[in-house]
Formats: sequence, structure tokens, C-alpha cells
Amino acid sequence: MIAVPKLILLILLAVAVWYGIRWLNRAPAIIARRRQAPPPRPQSAVEDLTACQTCGAYVAASARGCGKPGCPQPL
Repeated sequence: MIAVPKLILLILLAVAVWYGIRWLNRAPAIIARRRQAPPPRPQSAVEDLTACQTCGAYVAASARGCGKPGCPQPL
């Protein structure tokens, strides 16, 4: 026959094992959360340069004109 102290000890042992397994399985969930995709990076303000047909200087395509006579870029 099972005595009451043995029954209490078995219940406490089962609860301890259950909490231990639960604690050990927590680590993969934490690692999975850390491996989520990083937030997207903001786009940088980089533009390709094109050579000016008049003077040959490299300027951004959206740049305003340099003020030289015959410059194809609008002022």
C-alpha cells in the first residue's frame, strides 16, 4: 500500500520534473525569437552620377544646372 508521504513525494517529484522539462524547452523558443528577420534598413540617398555633356563633370541626374552656358541641366 502507498503511504501518504510517499504519494506526496511522488507528486512533488513529478511537478519538479515537469517544471524542469518546461524550463529546458524554453531555450529553443528564445533562440527562435532572436532569429526573426531584422527590421528593413532605410534606403540610403545614393544616386548614380552622369557625365555632363557640356563640361564632362559628373553630376547627379536630378541635380540642378551649374549655371555654365550650354549646360543641359535646368536651373
